[in-house]
Amino acid sequence: MAKVDDLAPGESMKFMMPIRNADEECFLINFGGNFHAYVNRCRHVPMAMDWVDNQFFAEEGRYLMCQTHNAYYDPASGECIAGPPTACGKFLYRVPLEIEEGVIYATPPETEFSD
Repeated sequence: MAKVDDLAPGESMKFMMPIRNADEECFLINFGGNFHAYVNRCRHVPMAMDWVDNQFFAEEGRYLMCQTHNAYYDPASGECIAGPPTACGKFLYRVPLEIEEGVIYATPPETEFSD
């Protein structure tokens, strides 16, 4: 999918992944040297988080933010920590990652989406 050298800390990269027979837009982030990936869907209203293409980080890279709803998510856990009350406490849908020999591989999440 991507190489660890492709993303510096604070950077993100979108990608498509088939999840339960539908192509879903997802994004990969480098947060402090650790890689995480999520389905590109806000937990407040099920729509893409980046109205400016591939812009997910806010507050100098400390949080992920839904550009439409101003919902703030912890980059490492995906938990909504601020924003609309209906989103707070919910988690972004995590995309499992494996890193082998400097290459990052994503696999479809097994969690059912229920917004």
